[in-house]
Amino acid sequence: MGIRTVEQYKQSLRDGRRVYISGERVEDITQHRVLGLTVDTIGAAYELAEKGDAKTKELLIARHPDTGEPINRFYVTPRTPEDLANRTKAIHTLMRQTGGLPFGKDIGTDCLNAAMAVAKQMGNKQYEANAKNFLEHLRKNDLHTCGAITCVKGDRGLEPAHQKHPDYYLRVVDKTKEGIYVKGAKIHITSAPAANEIMVVPTRQMRENEAQYAVSFAIPANTKGITFICRNGRGPWSDKEFHADRPVRELTEAMIVFDNVFVPWERVFMCGEWQHSMNIAYTFATFHRFTAISYKVPNVEVMAGCAVAMAKYNGLFKVSHVREKLADIAAYVETLRALADAAAMKPVMYGDIAVPNPLIANMAKLHFASKYHEFVKLIQDIGGGILATSPDKRDWDNPEIHDYLEHYLGGHDCTTEERLRMIHETMRHVASHEAAFHEVTTVHAEGSMAAQKMMILHESPLDKYEKRAKIAAGILPIGTKID
Repeated sequence: MGIRTVEQYKQSLRDGRRVYISGERVEDITQHRVLGLTVDTIGAAYELAEKGDAKTKELLIARHPDTGEPINRFYVTPRTPEDLANRTKAIHTLMRQTGGLPFGKDIGTDCLNAAMAVAKQMGNKQYEANAKNFLEHLRKNDLHTCGAITCVKGDRGLEPAHQKHPDYYLRVVDKTKEGIYVKGAKIHITSAPAANEIMVVPTRQMRENEAQYAVSFAIPANTKGITFICRNGRGPWSDKEFHADRPVRELTEAMIVFDNVFVPWERVFMCGEWQHSMNIAYTFATFHRFTAISYKVPNVEVMAGCAVAMAKYNGLFKVSHVREKLADIAAYVETLRALADAAAMKPVMYGDIAVPNPLIANMAKLHFASKYHEFVKLIQDIGGGILATSPDKRDWDNPEIHDYLEHYLGGHDCTTEERLRMIHETMRHVASHEAAFHEVTTVHAEGSMAAQKMMILHESPLDKYEKRAKIAAGILPIGTKID
């Protein structure tokens, strides 16, 4: 098959999967008011690969390394800096041309790339073959994948083996000749109810007495025993909103419950190898933070653009303190862009797999997360209080009060409607329910800031720093070898 159509993707989701949202069972997620938006957001990527212009299709569609057949770009295992850079370019293109984030293959392949790299390091030929065969399955059928990483964890002060409930972390509860049975739950799983396949990796390092939790596998979303419990979302545009002439683009988060789910051995990538659990979690985190900083660049570009436009529409673009804030906004965006580019250009090789530079990728994610609230505050400051108090589209459309709004809400060098449209666009990013959601996910998605600092400390050449200081202080002689 190679490359699917939107309709083929949507039809694949009508497979009897068990999905709940707001307490209700959803029989066909493609028709649901909220979940349908997730399907359409992911579907937009399929449509762009099918119907985009030649340049876009060349970016989104690659050639199978062995057969030359067309495959989705995300199913190219990265071997070079160019492969990593092309993933970033593909994410940028999808966001800019679809108006959203079609997380259809990114996170799943972050998991699979980690599983492939660690299988090689383990020297486990069966796991290597399983991962390669699963990749071919994804390539052939152009499937949507999600990554299931974070366990519910229970009491975070206790290790997995000491929890009140043993399945607060996903675990293997039985092994047979045919496969394994797993029980537990994964949470915060983006686009999960609209996935064809679920890729599972451990959430943390496990110890010898926690080997049952060191498990990685792939499983179809409609497998018996899997239940999706989804977060509700905003739904389609309302007539109260000024908005662009395009559909809402939104993804849904879900908890995935695994209730004694059977996984065939040929779909298992780790089972009990606790010594390697940290490595697969660490490698996934590196790939995933690279994905994160790739999709965040187009997102913060739009937010920065809102600040520029509001400064101009408010007639304050040339005011010194506003220009200082715009400089801080631009520095935030361009630092993130530079770090994202550098992470691709300086990969670490795990065998023949190019892993984004772990130090730089974590620096970029920490930069984004730790400074995001200040970034939002600067935009709020420039935009003004009207971001919280603006009349809505219904007011604008009411002939009884329209002329008042037209007269009193004008700005500098713009029509009143243009100013109201920009107010509402800015409000969605920094003064809405969605904005609050993204402020939390920016801190916690792709790992906490504490996790990024831990990885930065691990990857930083502290010994080199110390030796250079000792040479400067005369403790070590000039010319001391520094690796």
